[in-house]
Amino acid sequence: MNHPNLETIYRCAYRREDVQPYPFQRAIAENADVDILVAPTGLGKTAAIVLSWIWQLLANAPATPRRLVWCLPMRVLAEQIAREAQAWIDNLDDLFERSGCPKPSVHLLMGGAVDEDWRLRPENPAILVGTQDMLLSRALMRGYGMSRFGWPIDYGLLHNDALWVYDEVQLMGAGLATSAQLEAFRRRTGWRHERAARSLWVSATLDPRWLDTVEFRSEIPEPVVLRWDDGNPPESPSLRARLDAVKRVKRAETTVTADSLKKPQAHAIALAREVASLHRKETTTLVIVNTVRRAVALYAALADVLEASTARLLIHSRYRPPERRALEEHLRAGAGDDRVVVATQAIEAGVDMTSAVLFTELAPWSSMVQRFGRCNRAGELNDTGGAEVRWIDIETEADRASARPYEVEDLKAARDILATLDEVSPRKLPPPSRPRRPAQVIRPKDFEELFDTDADLSGYDLDVSPYIRDSNDLSVSLFWRTVGNAERVSAKRPLRDELCSAPLNDDLRAWLLPKEGNAPAYVEDPLAHDGDPWVRLDKSSHRRLRPGLTVLLDVRMGGYDLELGFVGASATAPVKPIAESPTTAAAAGNDTDVGATTDDDPQSFGSAAALLLERHLDDVAKCAREIAQALGLPPAQVEALCRAGAWHDLGKAFPPFQILLGGSPPAPLLAKSAEIQASKERRQRAEATGLRRYFRHELASALAFLQQHHGEPNADLIAFLIAAHHGKIRMGLRALSQERADKPTLRIARGVQDGDRLPELRCGDELSNAVELDLGPMEMGEDEQGRPSWSARMRTLLAEHGPFRLAYLEALIRMADWRASASAKDEST
Repeated sequence: MNHPNLETIYRCAYRREDVQPYPFQRAIAENADVDILVAPTGLGKTAAIVLSWIWQLLANAPATPRRLVWCLPMRVLAEQIAREAQAWIDNLDDLFERSGCPKPSVHLLMGGAVDEDWRLRPENPAILVGTQDMLLSRALMRGYGMSRFGWPIDYGLLHNDALWVYDEVQLMGAGLATSAQLEAFRRRTGWRHERAARSLWVSATLDPRWLDTVEFRSEIPEPVVLRWDDGNPPESPSLRARLDAVKRVKRAETTVTADSLKKPQAHAIALAREVASLHRKETTTLVIVNTVRRAVALYAALADVLEASTARLLIHSRYRPPERRALEEHLRAGAGDDRVVVATQAIEAGVDMTSAVLFTELAPWSSMVQRFGRCNRAGELNDTGGAEVRWIDIETEADRASARPYEVEDLKAARDILATLDEVSPRKLPPPSRPRRPAQVIRPKDFEELFDTDADLSGYDLDVSPYIRDSNDLSVSLFWRTVGNAERVSAKRPLRDELCSAPLNDDLRAWLLPKEGNAPAYVEDPLAHDGDPWVRLDKSSHRRLRPGLTVLLDVRMGGYDLELGFVGASATAPVKPIAESPTTAAAAGNDTDVGATTDDDPQSFGSAAALLLERHLDDVAKCAREIAQALGLPPAQVEALCRAGAWHDLGKAFPPFQILLGGSPPAPLLAKSAEIQASKERRQRAEATGLRRYFRHELASALAFLQQHHGEPNADLIAFLIAAHHGKIRMGLRALSQERADKPTLRIARGVQDGDRLPELRCGDELSNAVELDLGPMEMGEDEQGRPSWSARMRTLLAEHGPFRLAYLEALIRMADWRASASAKDEST
């Protein structure tokens, strides 16, 4: 078919014949090398990027990345972007059908149980929308809200065949420098390859100097910048009205002082009275404050000063998704209503709303510009007198705490600018100031160290939070269940709708610490092995609290109010948990779930169908070839993936493991069993059959392959892919602290011991001989035959392929295994 032109894409996406792309929207569609897009709020940046990407997909442009990754500083925007993208894709259904191009799927990456289709089909186009916490943590191989065993999958897929869009970058804080460094790393000699991801930074207030980190400056000395007004395009009446929107600005009478922090209720009452005095009937007044605590206090105070007919709405980032969606629906549906909206920074980024009166606390200048954009947004009030803006000063000289979560210097700079203005229409605003440099910037050595996903001997990980958020903007995710008071508990993976973000500050730590009469809180134990992965938080384990962690609370703990969101100790009533739907309750777990343990193997046990081992090895090899060829990988990589697929589960032929699966050696060997459902039941049966605790079949598979193919081309790569296909054996190989060999002279690691025997088995087109396993590779240096250790092999492999390509191949072999397993038929007979 003839590929549709860009005008057709826009008309079909909007279902309007009068829609035409702006010149800058056309320019970004025709230039894939743009690094930075600068355009005012509301001018169509989202459409410019999404519809340009779709146009390139439909034109079958060879360099078009399959994944569009939309990274946002706040979760309040994520669902809005996802809705818009899905609506455009649905409206373009006929064009996709005629072109033969698969329709892109849209996915939210916001923590909790998510569908895995975007992972399962890496050859298909997908749009991934998420917060910088969820996305940057995954790009750093420390994914928040998921098991460590799933980190390499998302890392591999997000760093390859993807276009990252960093939206509203003025709010990213420390994450902005990290985004620049990641792009530089992907262009670094030795790590760069033809399908590596690339980045696009987008904002109404973006200066290219903001990206000026050490590696970025070296790799990308002159980024390509596209501005909406390049070439002085003609202004339409609607654009002119937006750029010249009348917004008179004055300093508010109410001020945040040190005394306000001590007497928050008195401050809230004073501000509420000033807000009520300026509110216009039948319009929206928006009040933006810098902390949730002040927002909640003001929301309560307004109830006593507003007329009964004036609605109140509270918007911040500390709600569970169901309550937040209901609030956002009220926000959208009540645009012309008589109401006062109280919000935090959650309203700054891209929320499509307007107001006739805007109150805003002082904030860094780039944030103030975004807040002004939520008032007389399209110039709709220009003919009726315009809008009123009041900025609320924050006195910081006596007490720096008043400035939080911002820096005193940034507030002073914004105050100095405001002192020169009496109007804040977009055209009259001065350019943005340069943001403060982050305290820490990730360097190549730090980044390379993160490739190893093993926890240290105490069960702790390198903390990536300084690279993701500023230190005053860190959070954890909470969810509430009825769990009792046990020291350890087992819990199903949290659903996205259960999770509530909470600030990781001294107040939260104090609230979570066990006290007499308090219900317990639980955190994930990464070294758990007994099926109860949640350990009770106490004073000794309190240091486990780190940004991005998921915390399980008993409902009796309280802390959450359906109207106010998370407020901590002031909400003492039991929390109503989110009910599971039949669909989510039945969802199967896997190695990527929060709470997965080192000896969990949910994809080998409790299968819907019994499956023969040789058949499964064939299926995975075939699936690996299909994926690799669809992606156009080089022949050597295709072959490595296929051989890894053919050998990946050879270790399941270990006789005690076959008994565990319900097999009867030497009868046909099983890859999966439908018999065993619960991990405790698995453990009991394992003890009865003599299978060692922690047994990892993939390690046995990799050792057997290396013993028979050491020295061959790509042997170490294939062994790595075999070992890594559950994310539990990767860069290091050591015994766990509780492991003991049968004899002191024998080596043991992950339940595999010197001398364990595997029978002869056909592995795809090859035959694996009967083999006695040798754990020489776990030694430091070389073994008795002069062969390098496992860790030395892996370091060489990482240096040869670079982290991005190596993780990509790792993700692909795991998806081949998942897909082959999902399509398997019952062979129990």
